[in-house]
Amino acid sequence: MFGLKKAFNELSKAVSAILPGRMEADSIWNSFLPAPTEEDTKTYAGTNGYDGMVESTNQLPSEETLAHSQIEANLPSSCSPSLSLKVTHNKKAYDVIISADKTVRDLKEMLTILSGIPVDKQKIMWSRGPCPDYSTLDALGAKTGSKMMMVGSSNQEVTQIQTKPNEATLKAMDQVKAGDKLGEQNLHRKIIEKGIPSDCMPGILNDREPLPPHPLSGMVNKQGQQVRLTFKLEADQIWISTKERTTKVAIGNIRKVVNEPIVGHEEYHVVGLQTGTTEASIYWFYWVPCQYVDAIREVFASFN
Repeated sequence: MFGLKKAFNELSKAVSAILPGRMEADSIWNSFLPAPTEEDTKTYAGTNGYDGMVESTNQLPSEETLAHSQIEANLPSSCSPSLSLKVTHNKKAYDVIISADKTVRDLKEMLTILSGIPVDKQKIMWSRGPCPDYSTLDALGAKTGSKMMMVGSSNQEVTQIQTKPNEATLKAMDQVKAGDKLGEQNLHRKIIEKGIPSDCMPGILNDREPLPPHPLSGMVNKQGQQVRLTFKLEADQIWISTKERTTKVAIGNIRKVVNEPIVGHEEYHVVGLQTGTTEASIYWFYWVPCQYVDAIREVFASFN
């Protein structure tokens, strides 16, 4: 039978050259075969069919299989959870929903839309300190419910800032009127001349804010070392920390607080905390944001 089918294939090719719309060879072959009986159909179902043809075993998938495949197709290649963060700025609070794999800069861009403050004018802080622009929120350890603080001013606010010293700055200048200004003394001048530290918290002139919930960081001490201040009010202590050590000082042991705006950078102050009777007992801090100076003084005034 195989030889006969081959002859029909050759005949089909010859017919196609003469008649348009030729029939397929298998169609011509099948037209000459007798219709299968019920017995032939049963036999065919249990064999490989005529001339080695293989029986098709395609079956429609079940609804459960189709649903499962659709779920897998709709799943993204990498699922990153969304975080709900609360970001405060001055007296405003912004609720932000953002993916955990987004960077701090991505967060800043969202805050620009909400607050109008340009990205390059923002600084994001939280309980663990400053948040670098290109760290992801997941890498920082942020979770849903995490609280952050934005420091910064809009372009309009910057242009409206008056250069005239405010009342707190005038009081600080009166304290050093009798002698040399702190910035003119060699001890302080050599630190100030090194410039603003790269990770210093932004200072806001003519503004007054309460102490933030996180440490004040980005400052330097009289040795030029980076230093941060943590106010442990529940323990009546202030922690003075460098990379090498942390000194815990009872707030009641601070006898005097002195401060002075840094000339040319009045948005920052030099602040001294005196524990003894001589100047040698003063802890000096440089590049303290001026908006926190009044709050620092009030903490120690309440104990004296």
